Amino acid sequence: MFVFSIMSAAVLGCLTGCFTTDTYHNEKHSDTIRKDIDAAHRDIDRVLGLDEPSPLVEEE
Repeated sequence: MFVFSIMSAAVLGCLTGCFTTDTYHNEKHSDTIRKDIDAAHRDIDRVLGLDEPSPLVEEE
């Protein structure tokens, strides 16, 4: 499990595109990936109807 965690972190670091030693450059890539994942999550919630309050829950 420990080796899998390390390998996952390494792969995630490589998914940012062009990995450099410039931390500012790498952080910009990481921010872009986070924003893309957040936008995809919001889109999926909108399609599934999860972004609106459920009509099955009674209001207090």
